[in-house]
Amino acid sequence: METAFLQALINGILLGGVYAAYSAGFSLIFGVMGVVNLAHGELIMLGAFTSYWMFVSFQIDPYFSLPFAAVLLFALGYLLQKYILNRVIEQPHIMSYILTFGIHLMVSNIALKLWTHDFRSITTSYSGANAAFWGLNVPYARFITFVIALLVIAGLWLFLSRTETGRAIRATSLDKEMARLMGVNIREIYAVTFGVGAAITGLAGASLSPFVIIFPEMGLNYTIIAFCVVVLGGMGYVPGALWGGLILGLLQSLAATYLSAGISVAMTFLVLFFMLVFRPAGIVGKGQVA
Repeated sequence: METAFLQALINGILLGGVYAAYSAGFSLIFGVMGVVNLAHGELIMLGAFTSYWMFVSFQIDPYFSLPFAAVLLFALGYLLQKYILNRVIEQPHIMSYILTFGIHLMVSNIALKLWTHDFRSITTSYSGANAAFWGLNVPYARFITFVIALLVIAGLWLFLSRTETGRAIRATSLDKEMARLMGVNIREIYAVTFGVGAAITGLAGASLSPFVIIFPEMGLNYTIIAFCVVVLGGMGYVPGALWGGLILGLLQSLAATYLSAGISVAMTFLVLFFMLVFRPAGIVGKGQVA
């Protein structure tokens, strides 16, 4: 019983790291622009496909393809925000929801046309390999992704707190009118922010590629989980993505171990419901509620 419990904890922590890796960008974009990006999962899908095609075409290890995925998704996110989303950024929130949902449909259908319904996967020398100790197993790929999530969130915090662009992003998040009066180009900051959010999301998608099934319609499920994670950690509070991911990962892992896999999936929606009703600002109370 003790071994099963410890294994469930390890699985939950690693799963939470995976969740945090692809939820940080979602939280950043909402925190600065107030946009719930319904195309978030498609950015993950594109990051995973970037890693897949680089592995198939050039035999580049998935983890070495992370910078390429980040650069590609930064460019895509920057252009989407600058030339499309910026047109509705001052409009009621429903406009950005509709627009990002339209981008979700467009990107997934273009990917479907290019790459078909086929399921794809990446098989490496460490695929399915575990480090075993004291009767417990730690999958290498998931552990690497967990470490990447920690580095991404730490790097994002350093970027926001130590760079001029990061401080402009934070100022815009706190009071965009005052930031505008201080000479900050708000629309340019929005474009950079969306680009950074897309970059770390694409990087996360590439880091998932060694152990997930890759296909064009994979994005919606990731969007739902990312939304749950950032609500749990606090909408717009970037470090909360890590806490939200860990809590959700642990709850799901323990539910799957002691109850059933179906309850584990339902746990996502139960957590989302109770958080929205009883603590909309997140576990630590630092999220935006309006």
